[in-house]
Amino acid sequence: MAALPKEVQYNKPMASLPSDTRMSQTIVRPSNGATFAGDGNIIQFDLPAHSFLVPNSLCLNLNITITPADNTQVIEVRGVPAASWISRVETIVGGSLLEAVSDYGRLYNMISQAKLSADEKNSLYTEFGYGGGGVDGLDENNPTFHNLNGRLGPQSTGTNAAAGTFPVSLPLGCLLSSCSELVPLGHMGGVRIQITTAQIAEYIRVSSGTADMPTMSFTDLEMTFDLVDFGAGMDSVVRSMAVDGDLVLKSQGWNVTNVNFPDLAGATDATYIYNVRLSSIKSLVLQLTGEAGADALNAGYDAVKAGGQTGSVQFFLANRPFPPTPLRETNTAAIKSALRQAFGDAHDVYSARNSITQKMWSENAELLGADAEASSITVPAAHYYGMNTEKLSSNSVMLSGESSQLTPINVRVSTSSATAAAATLTLYSCYDALIALNVNTRQVAVRV
Repeated sequence: MAALPKEVQYNKPMASLPSDTRMSQTIVRPSNGATFAGDGNIIQFDLPAHSFLVPNSLCLNLNITITPADNTQVIEVRGVPAASWISRVETIVGGSLLEAVSDYGRLYNMISQAKLSADEKNSLYTEFGYGGGGVDGLDENNPTFHNLNGRLGPQSTGTNAAAGTFPVSLPLGCLLSSCSELVPLGHMGGVRIQITTAQIAEYIRVSSGTADMPTMSFTDLEMTFDLVDFGAGMDSVVRSMAVDGDLVLKSQGWNVTNVNFPDLAGATDATYIYNVRLSSIKSLVLQLTGEAGADALNAGYDAVKAGGQTGSVQFFLANRPFPPTPLRETNTAAIKSALRQAFGDAHDVYSARNSITQKMWSENAELLGADAEASSITVPAAHYYGMNTEKLSSNSVMLSGESSQLTPINVRVSTSSATAAAATLTLYSCYDALIALNVNTRQVAVRV
């Protein structure tokens, strides 16, 4: 008998939920305070030890207050305002560190540029905290094609700058929120998500007035998520799924590693080594921060052309070149295509797209020269180099990426021009992770 197409298979089995299943929308607040400041404050959220966490429901809500150092300042917020104030996100289970993501604000900014389209960023305009302006930074403008980045804080027109508070809501990315399965909190030790605030000077630019940094205040913080309870009989069912006592959850995470990029007096060919040891790397993204460009005003939140106008970039992973021939600046469309393919359908529910305009990609990303144009808070430089490194672009297999366990990752950069100053060369590595949960000891280990 010929197989029928799925559209007319009316007798296919369908799963059903236990009759006592219920879902609850849960809110937890920081366990170590109510008001937090910038420059290294630590914020701790303790998750309940029951039920199943719905991973993609994890969200961080808060109010951000910017208070000018004096009333003459013109203040701007770099990157994604809802995330730029975060330096580090740690996931701690049973007192053991499961994951630590550094440079979190810059990572979130890169993902928002390379993965979200303009219409998606438009729909997230309020949640991400874009817009602003006016003497208190609260004069919201309608979104346009070129203001879907950063935020205008208090803007003095003389001596009238004032403090302003704006709300944000951030989908918080971490190993738990990226799991493919529901997270059984009831079978784990205590789960804590710990956030460290960034140095204010990293994400705030004072373009006029006194050079002192404004005061940043973070209040009304709450972490929201959905919990599902399948009833009393589910515990024994979950335990029966364990193999040698372990439940295994598939997830993915990001590693952020920085190396120094020297001030170059002219064209240079150099290899930069990243001692990153991961079993399955799905994609790599490279950023040369804005300090290397004379007109880059966003510092670590600008991505300028590491190769200059005619140079090139090439990744080496597991002793293999990616791509086989370097990404050359003489064909920036090919570089853009490689970046787009680094965020394909296999990495997320969204299809491959980005919101990097030609101005952000080209003119604002020049290192030096007549073609260089100054970046701005709303139109930053966004010339990232990306590469898909999966053996098979699929989330249906366990570990689909290339391994760097035996050899470090090398990046060869051929720069065709001088730079304005020393800078940072940042490598973002997207990797597969397996979270092994022992149902007897409630201990959790991550294999990356």
